[in-house]
Amino acid sequence: MSNTAEIATYKRLFDNKYEQLAELLADLSAPALIWKPFEQSPWMGPAGSLGWLIGHGISATVYLLHRAEWIAGKRAWETVDGDEGRDPFGPANHQPAYLQARLERSQAIVNEILAVLTEADLDHSRPFPPKPERILTVRYDIQHAIEHLSQHIGHAQLTRQLWALQQADSV
Repeated sequence: MSNTAEIATYKRLFDNKYEQLAELLADLSAPALIWKPFEQSPWMGPAGSLGWLIGHGISATVYLLHRAEWIAGKRAWETVDGDEGRDPFGPANHQPAYLQARLERSQAIVNEILAVLTEADLDHSRPFPPKPERILTVRYDIQHAIEHLSQHIGHAQLTRQLWALQQADSV
């Protein structure tokens, strides 16, 4: 696979993930976005709400792709952040329309980043500023963004199923 085809593959994978996110948000109410299936667990603590899972997935995707831009020398380290700064799920995200708009904005950011990366950029690497012994690569951060978003989509899909079951049981 050439790197041009590789970037096109990444774009298709992200487009697929964003379709899954849109499906998750379809017809959701504000209470569904803040609902948690449980508050505490003997393993790994509290559950994340559906909205938090989606918000975190979106934010981390943008962060990792901004970091890939930094590795490629196309962005200053100080500007590497998520789509809404450090808080991936602020109060505005409790509204389904806002979260849907955020989803669309972040997908545009993803597409803009992938559109400017070149074949040569994929092979760049740099030491991670907080841990210089750790070497980051553009390719790894793109793949990590896809993997991380996929994981949170899976969590969100299960949480949405549990929300639907809880709603059906309360009728």
